[in-house]
Amino acid sequence: MALKARQASAVALALIASASVLLLLCRRDMAPPPIPRPIDDPVALDPKDMAPNPRKNDLLYRAPLNVALDPMDMALDPMDMALDPRENDLLYRAPLDVAFIFTHARKSQELQRKLAVAATSLLASTTAPLRLHLITDQDGFHIATDIIAKAQDANQLGFRSIKLAYVSAEALAAEIRSSVNVLQEFFTRRKNAYYRDALFFFSVHLHKMFPHLERLILMDIDVKVKGDIAELHSHFERFTADNILGMTLEQSPVYRHVLSQYRRLHPDTTLGSPPGPGAGTGLGSVPATQGGFPGFNSGVVLVAVDRLRRSDVIRSYLNKTVLEERASFYSFEGHLGDQDLYTLVAFDHPDLFYVLPCGWNRQLCTWWRDHGYARVFDQYFNCTGEVKVIHGNCKTPIPDDL
Repeated sequence: MALKARQASAVALALIASASVLLLLCRRDMAPPPIPRPIDDPVALDPKDMAPNPRKNDLLYRAPLNVALDPMDMALDPMDMALDPRENDLLYRAPLDVAFIFTHARKSQELQRKLAVAATSLLASTTAPLRLHLITDQDGFHIATDIIAKAQDANQLGFRSIKLAYVSAEALAAEIRSSVNVLQEFFTRRKNAYYRDALFFFSVHLHKMFPHLERLILMDIDVKVKGDIAELHSHFERFTADNILGMTLEQSPVYRHVLSQYRRLHPDTTLGSPPGPGAGTGLGSVPATQGGFPGFNSGVVLVAVDRLRRSDVIRSYLNKTVLEERASFYSFEGHLGDQDLYTLVAFDHPDLFYVLPCGWNRQLCTWWRDHGYARVFDQYFNCTGEVKVIHGNCKTPIPDDL
């Protein structure tokens, strides 16, 4: 009897063990994999990996690999996996690509301060995750990384999803030197002009820096962002099939001045004239149906990178012979870098450009009001739309209360 009892007990234990294993396996099959936390730390990329080498850039912009993880192998505390609802929303959105040009920063506390304002306001206003491309040098990237990390901590913006990518300004400048030399000849007449630096022509060559991007927002660092960058990005959806670049109109009479000789010879022209009443709300392409075309301001630029890459028209304006002919035709002597080039191209090919509402680049510079254009200045400076980006151009301070 004792033997039979022991045998029965052994069988019962075996059945219990088998049932436990089955329950464990069922639990493994039924339990959903935990949601991974977003990584908030900026990614510092080796500058050699960011050089405009198509094979290296291909690796940078490939989609991530799909990896299946066994949840039983992930010993994570459930409390550690809890996401702020804002984090959960950001986690599943595709990142928007934004770029700042941030060079010569080590010796300039003012540039560092401007980046802190631009980056902090950008992060505070966005509802989308961002991939922020810093076109800079190695020192500048380390400085920018520190500035942005401190801005996140100081303003409790840690939940904002942002990745930093280093793009070598030195490598790009070397690659485009011959093209920049041509552009400098036409759009920065004085040898010591502020806008003579190669960085003011980088935007024309964005397709070389980002061979696998389709859309990019390029912003000056002397800005303060008030609106949601995702809303700005949505304007790409309004581009016509021909639009390559999106900008606001220039809000000063600078091109009225630049075109003064041409306007004397062509008194009926609307080039350089103030815009019509509806121009500041965004028209899609220029010139306006009413009023004139005051030129563009490149403080905020929406770039359809893939279209820029394919554009024979814009590429032709990098040719010295073409520039000589068109600049001579309009008696055009610019001094503002890439926005001079875009304005000149728009005179001949307005269909390539989308006009952003004026509030997406509210320019503060009033220099021309005090230098001969007080009577007409407000016709250019007027912007009745909601202010989304404040631009302290021509070194104009941005008030703290704006």
